[in-house]
Amino acid sequence: MVTPKRAYEETFRCPGGALCLDFCNSGQGIRGSSKEEWIAGYGDLIDWLKAGQAIGAAQAARLRAAEDRAPEKAREVWTRAIELREALARVLLARTEGRKAQAADLKTIDAEYARSAPFARLAPTDEGFAWSLDPAAEALDAALRPIVESAVALLTSERLARLRRCGNSTCYWLFIDETRNCSRRWCEMASCGNVMKVRRHRARQRAA
Repeated sequence: MVTPKRAYEETFRCPGGALCLDFCNSGQGIRGSSKEEWIAGYGDLIDWLKAGQAIGAAQAARLRAAEDRAPEKAREVWTRAIELREALARVLLARTEGRKAQAADLKTIDAEYARSAPFARLAPTDEGFAWSLDPAAEALDAALRPIVESAVALLTSERLARLRRCGNSTCYWLFIDETRNCSRRWCEMASCGNVMKVRRHRARQRAA
């Protein structure tokens, strides 16, 4: 039996280049005409983090158990996660448009970074060391740590200069342009790229 596809899987089919960008892109449904929330609850958030390899299976199971014990608190954490996503998306979209980020949005990101700090652990990597989520953490708030950690890392890195938004005006997809000459314009050529090609072709036909 084939498992039904989850809407948020689009974020991994067309990755943005950072976990925080994939999370922002999970808001594509609610920002678009369908008004569909791709991450519709705390359980979806945990499933998304696990699918994105931000947490392991054992930790996902512990966080789901924590949700079962405190469903109201889990919903409050999910609400904050969506607020964080939208604040971060506004900050990043402003960056792509050369606008100044709103202080309230930066405050939201800063608050979640501070709130999730107790769940961070310094771990060795091939390049040196990096902050990561404590694999033993099972508090509901711990789920936000990988996202906000990725966000702060991107916002304070040189990679931010390569941040782009899809060139389709109805698409809010954010990504890091990894092309050598910084020429990437679309979330993916097969979808928005082709849509815009068709629009230009029809506009030329009307003009002729």
